Amino acid sequence: MLVLVTGATGFVGSHAVASLKRDGHDVRILVRDPRRIAAALEPHGVSATAVQGDMTDPVAVGAAVKGCDAVIHAAGEVGVESGTGPTTTANIDGVRTVISAALDAGVDPVLYTSTITVHLPTDEPVITPDSPLAQPLSAYGTSKRDAELLVRQWQGEGAPVTSFTIGGVYGPTSPHLDGSFGAVLAALETFMLVPPGGLGVVDVRDLAAMFSSAMKPGRGPRRYLAGGQYVTWAQWTRTLGEAAGVEVAHQEVTAAEMIDLGRQFDRQRAEGRGSTPLSEEAAIIMTSGVPTDDRATLEDLGCHYRPLIETFTDTVDYLRSIGRLKTERS
Repeated sequence: MLVLVTGATGFVGSHAVASLKRDGHDVRILVRDPRRIAAALEPHGVSATAVQGDMTDPVAVGAAVKGCDAVIHAAGEVGVESGTGPTTTANIDGVRTVISAALDAGVDPVLYTSTITVHLPTDEPVITPDSPLAQPLSAYGTSKRDAELLVRQWQGEGAPVTSFTIGGVYGPTSPHLDGSFGAVLAALETFMLVPPGGLGVVDVRDLAAMFSSAMKPGRGPRRYLAGGQYVTWAQWTRTLGEAAGVEVAHQEVTAAEMIDLGRQFDRQRAEGRGSTPLSEEAAIIMTSGVPTDDRATLEDLGCHYRPLIETFTDTVDYLRSIGRLKTERS
């Protein structure tokens, strides 16, 4: 198959390209800045044909989609970590532009990457494919919720759109070090606040393998949960310490204390003081995380999750290999 990948110069997208190529697919990528391609794909030892353009540009997207058999839409503006989020409608516009063009061109399947935060906070003990969407907490949350609703509308009409609702993505090899890398570096280089709650950890390589496994036409609309393996923040801290071979300095806090701290950081950023990644929204998400029921996803795609310690160890070893993390095993 010829597969178009948006977001290919990002963490998830670059791994998706590598997995597709390993499985024998041809890959085309849509990129805003071609200068970023080498840093994203060369570490994986792969290349791809590129079309320059933005995901919200119908002309560029149309040219990129032409002749493709499948599409993976992994591009998007992010912002839950910083507390600011996107200030434009790029996320929903990108979904509308890319997926509409793909469906108009008869592409099957069209894969969309969503986030577990569309379900958080929740009162349910376990998130399932039928769990309700949460009320958005920010512009970022609103953009992802609105995109999710649009995708579900297409799915309800029978369009061959496959969505993956993804947890916290970890693992090695990335063209940038935000997201989960920021959390790992902060914990190892300073200390870790340990609130109640937790998160699902999914290895980026396992996620990319799921995408590649989903490249089968004729199966209609599908919704997959890929929240990953759930760990409490205390377990996350212990596992990271074991992977790094060091003792992670940490302090337990209540949910209220964590959320209040995030609120204080929001005020500091609004006043132009500091750039700490914690925000009120991030604190609410951190303290409200619950497990996801991914069994149907793994069974249907014939995939599995590798051990958490392997994911964390490979993440830490990668950061050390590129000189970003100076701490050594004790």
